[in-house]
Amino acid sequence: MLRFVNICLVLALVALAYVIYEGKYEARALDEDIGGLRKDIETERDAVAVLRAEWSLLNRPERIERLAEKHLKLAPARPQQLVTLDTVSDNDFERARVEAADDALPAPSGPSTKVKSVAVPGVAAAPAPANLDDDLPVATKTTTVKTVPIKAKPVAQAAPAVIPPPVTVSPPEE
Repeated sequence: MLRFVNICLVLALVALAYVIYEGKYEARALDEDIGGLRKDIETERDAVAVLRAEWSLLNRPERIERLAEKHLKLAPARPQQLVTLDTVSDNDFERARVEAADDALPAPSGPSTKVKSVAVPGVAAAPAPANLDDDLPVATKTTTVKTVPIKAKPVAQAAPAVIPPPVTVSPPEE
């Protein structure tokens, strides 16, 4: 009987040692996973800090003011533009629409982007896009191309549809 109890205790000790061994290595694996996640979190925090710095660089008031002066046709508010809610009428909205329609947008300025295209008869060429990123470092500059809607007369039913050829845009050379 004593021998049977000793064998059971030895088997229980071996089983307990195995469970402790497995728990130890599982805990080490979890510690390594936690370390990897901490490293990933730190990397993401650094990336967020870089993005916040870039955001604050792009949103500097003096940069926005310079871009607004260069590309927008804005003027200080006139007293006639200020009204209270009680005095607003449909005439005010119509007057604002007429004034907005009378103001023509300035032509885009700045360096042009090289665009290779084939001329299509009866279609006006699009103006060169304005470069808003003149004051940014080279690594953060972007290339944009604006499209202009074309106003055309309705095509007769019998006329075949004309599909313009594709336009290839290449980035500006630096």
